[in-house]
Amino acid sequence: MQTATFIRTASAALALGALAACSSTPPPTDQMAVSRTTLNRVMAEPNVAANAPVELQRARDKWVMAEKAMTDKDYDMARRYAAEAEADARVAETKSQAADSAATLQQVQGSIRALQAEIDRRAPAPAMAPAMSMPMR
Repeated sequence: MQTATFIRTASAALALGALAACSSTPPPTDQMAVSRTTLNRVMAEPNVAANAPVELQRARDKWVMAEKAMTDKDYDMARRYAAEAEADARVAETKSQAADSAATLQQVQGSIRALQAEIDRRAPAPAMAPAMSMPMR
């Protein structure tokens, strides 16, 4: 009787172990690769560090946490941190592009004002209407 109970308990333990092995989270190698590529691309852009330093640093910090989670085999956290690092890198990139676009807009508006002033300066003066004489009394 004890042998049957032992066999059932051992079988149940093995079954649970097999289920746990099957349901374990695989390493997020694809997410890590995409995040690493995105972060490297964004860091290589010249104006990102100047225009979005906080967002870029946040992306770097989350990337470090993702790598640590991978080392610790905490794959759920590694996936989450890698995805957040990628998102923060994209936010930094977008913020930098917006700042560059705003600067370009300012330059274009300044050029338009200068051109308008030049046009106004070169335009012939409008002809003066003859003054109406008032009859003298």
